[in-house]
Amino acid sequence: MEGFIMGRPGRRDKYNVRSERQFVMNKKSHKKKKRRNRNDGRNKENIIEADVATKQNGDAKEPQIEQDKPKQDLCYEIKHSDVMGRYLVATRDIKAGEVIIEAPAVVVGPCSGCGLICLGCYRELDETSLTKCVGCKWPLCSSSCQGLGKYTGHSTYECETLKSVTPDYSNIEDLKDSYQALAPLRCLLLKKEDPDKWAALSAMEAHNDIRRARGDIWPMNDRNVVQRLKKWDLEYDEEEIHTVCGILEVNAFEVGVSGANARALYDEAYLLAHDCTPSTTHTDAEGRPARPLTVRASIPHRAGDIISLCYAYTLQGTLKRREHLRLSKFFECSCLRCADPTELGTAASAFRCPRCGARVLPADPLRAPAPWRCARCPYEMAAAAVLLLLQRLTDEYEQIDANDVAGFESFLTKYRNVLHDSHYLFLSAKHSLSQLYGKVSDFMIHEMSEEQLNRKVEICRDLMKVFDVIEPGYSRLRGITLYELHAPLMVLTTRDFERKAITKENLRNRLKEIVSYLSESALILGFEPRHSPEGLMAGAARHALSKIKTWEHIIGKIS
Repeated sequence: MEGFIMGRPGRRDKYNVRSERQFVMNKKSHKKKKRRNRNDGRNKENIIEADVATKQNGDAKEPQIEQDKPKQDLCYEIKHSDVMGRYLVATRDIKAGEVIIEAPAVVVGPCSGCGLICLGCYRELDETSLTKCVGCKWPLCSSSCQGLGKYTGHSTYECETLKSVTPDYSNIEDLKDSYQALAPLRCLLLKKEDPDKWAALSAMEAHNDIRRARGDIWPMNDRNVVQRLKKWDLEYDEEEIHTVCGILEVNAFEVGVSGANARALYDEAYLLAHDCTPSTTHTDAEGRPARPLTVRASIPHRAGDIISLCYAYTLQGTLKRREHLRLSKFFECSCLRCADPTELGTAASAFRCPRCGARVLPADPLRAPAPWRCARCPYEMAAAAVLLLLQRLTDEYEQIDANDVAGFESFLTKYRNVLHDSHYLFLSAKHSLSQLYGKVSDFMIHEMSEEQLNRKVEICRDLMKVFDVIEPGYSRLRGITLYELHAPLMVLTTRDFERKAITKENLRNRLKEIVSYLSESALILGFEPRHSPEGLMAGAARHALSKIKTWEHIIGKIS
């Protein structure tokens, strides 16, 4: 989170990234998020007080993840360069799937701009019926919230601090706005309450000089955080407040299965270098003590390889990724994918030439004002025209309901002569369709026509060609798409068998293919927390594998 060419993080997540219409696989949902309405504040009723008196005698102790491994057990070392700052490099060969880092959270807090959430577990709350902490009166989900008394949730020292800051439930919008100051406050409280965590946090980069020079971030933090803490009569140095704001902006990971309600800082993990084709994946264990982050190798590493993750959304084009990284992570990415007009051959940003149908690509992807040119004829687009077109198409795309199969298909058809087949907007639409086909009304898997099943297969295969390049190896994108691919193949195979339209040898070969997809999906998604959507999908993949074994009495051993 220090360098400018490879940078430092902040998911999809995952990384305070919320761009376009994100069907991010590790935060999968087919429900639209409720939009925050600034005019819906009103007096609230049915507010229950939570009796947490038993929690007030000290924070519940959370077992710590073993962090101080003997040096010989670590598979990485910290290096430094003037260009990249500090970064991690493999000291030995690392296998795909191997754990590289497992670190407890240094601090966890609400995301900036989140709605009304529980301060203990970050669950979204119904404004008309919520629970109040008996100590400080701030919102909770219940009197038995698992985050009460824990430093990863609503700690006793935070509760004691907020006792003098009674929330105004008659002005819900102001209460929501006040959440922007809570994560910085939790950082500042560590200085007194947990000096070791404060020291770990203080080692992270804040990029104060860059942020101060920007005309938006510094004043916004002054208004939403510095002045808010002053209004609460909490005496903290202004520069120190701005510094923790910067540390959170540059280094925080979005955490939690439910989406962008919480962010966390992790020691060591913040040193991972950025790359738009990451070499690792990560998960946070929401239900475990200290909410640890686990970083795994998604591809094999050799000794000396840089260990990386992506701080942008990989299913975006170079223009959007670089814009996000420049605005929120304060560096200009020039990784191999960003520097290549074809994005490593995926054409994830390519338009179709209106004259000859060939690909239109940026002449210089590292220079935003550069023109875009056809690969075959003299056709050229100005950078400004590209941005306007992208914005118009993005706006239209975002109007499609999250469960609208016909809407996504219509978008793909309408712009097939404007966007390349693997343009990132098409990838997002296909990604949604890959999960909608077989799971929503009128498109349940066993009710789908042969044409619809083959369409799902086609979409999944199109996605896999790109995912294997931009998120290679054991990535969630790959794991979930492999699972989605097996389902239509299995139904088609079963139907062919039942009408005796397939030979025994062809049946065996198809089942071998399906078993390979399910096995890899179960392996990849098995790294996820067991009760997360991905963890549940891993269980479903294992169950499907066991059912396929029953075919062996018909055709003999499959694998």
